[in-house]
Amino acid sequence: MNPRQLLLLLLFFFFSLLEPTITFSLDERFEACVPKTCGNGQNISYPFYIQGKQKPFCGQPGFELTCGHNGFPILTLMYTPYTIHQIFYHNNSLRLSNPIFSQPNASSCIGPTQNLTVGRYIFRLAPNQRDLFVLYGCDPAVLPERVRERMIGCSAAGNETTLVVGLDKDDLDLVTARESCNGGAVNATVEDLKGGVREALWRGFMLIWNATSCRESENSEGRCGFDLDPLVYAFRCYCPDRPHVVKCNPGTKWLSKAAKIVIGLSVVILCILMIGLLLHCKRKHSSSSGQFQTWGGFCSTLIFLVKMAFEIM
Repeated sequence: MNPRQLLLLLLFFFFSLLEPTITFSLDERFEACVPKTCGNGQNISYPFYIQGKQKPFCGQPGFELTCGHNGFPILTLMYTPYTIHQIFYHNNSLRLSNPIFSQPNASSCIGPTQNLTVGRYIFRLAPNQRDLFVLYGCDPAVLPERVRERMIGCSAAGNETTLVVGLDKDDLDLVTARESCNGGAVNATVEDLKGGVREALWRGFMLIWNATSCRESENSEGRCGFDLDPLVYAFRCYCPDRPHVVKCNPGTKWLSKAAKIVIGLSVVILCILMIGLLLHCKRKHSSSSGQFQTWGGFCSTLIFLVKMAFEIM
């Protein structure tokens, strides 16, 4: 085999080693859907995604979150923002509260809000919670003493001399309180009444979400998302190689490691061959002057390939 043919063969072998590094590069959707946080240390991942920090395909439609100024994620339900305190991915639930009720003490004024409306498809209220009525514009002069004890703040809507009170829906004083409060009423749900109504409203309530399970994908070391293409519009498991329907191919991770092993072994073999050829070059160096120039150019290229091979290793 003459030097030109040998050089072409080595070049083909060398650059074939570079192909697996391209073949096994990480899928861009897998890389994009790394969990993010709003700042309070709580990781946000599928089915939720943070607008502006994560791509929409990293979550399921209807689960878009924003970040509040205090570092907590915000979920908007029927145009009303709610602060998310905790997300429990293991049982598809979260605890959240209306920031209107996050005032530090009973002397703080509370602005108007809307009835809690959840729907039935994406989110639903967790069972075994308490329903309350929040009454605005309550006149302390006519409000019975026992009802004034349920005060949670003053009314922020124009008249700070009136009160806001919170009562359980089954409270016997609810009818009396309604007669003394003319600022309207909204319904609210709390997880329990430990610590009183005001603290219960601050702690918030529990929701359960309905979304395709991510467990199989996570167990296969994938990241979940949703393909928004109208022709697909379905859950996807984003894997290092490409998206899959439910979970990553069990062989994907092994193939990636195998590719690295093959590349490493191939480079070692290539280096051994090159060292042998370099020794052959030295012998040819003392041969006839007619072949010296040809083998000299070949050896220069060979030295360059050896350097590149060691850089890969």
